[in-house]
Amino acid sequence: HDLINIFSPKIKNFIQFAEQICYNCSYMNPGSYQSNNGKYFIDVFDKIVGKNGTELKTPARIAKNNGVIEISKQAFDTYTVPMRMAILLHEFSHFYVNENIDDESEADLNGLLIYLSLGYPRIEAHEAWLDVFMGSDSKENAERYDLIKKFIDDFENGKLWKIKFT
Repeated sequence: HDLINIFSPKIKNFIQFAEQICYNCSYMNPGSYQSNNGKYFIDVFDKIVGKNGTELKTPARIAKNNGVIEISKQAFDTYTVPMRMAILLHEFSHFYVNENIDDESEADLNGLLIYLSLGYPRIEAHEAWLDVFMGSDSKENAERYDLIKKFIDDFENGKLWKIKFT
């Protein structure tokens, strides 16, 4: 797996913004929030709804055309700060890190590499994905979770480089 420079301005600025959202989400009103550098946007909704007006199960998603992340306040309010961070880093990775914007597993692993390199607890990453996959039982999600579990185990056992410094 390629190394990710968590000190690059792009990633560092998003991390600062995401942490503000994660720590304050429970007290935030629905609305649009912008990072201090003006490059990142997170739209907070009570619930995320699809084009047909029905509520979606996902706690967050990212627009493929502009990188705006949408979060469900209802879902995020039930998560711990680290779980929120794991989810935001997954969404961020789709648009800003992945080679293939549509690849869920690539976003899982890129987001996790950043998350774990920052020192967030691995058990909270497990909890975030288990919660997201609960009620969305599928062969694809089972395979994704197996890959996530192996990635976290490999990271903890030093089989992956944690961060890139240049």
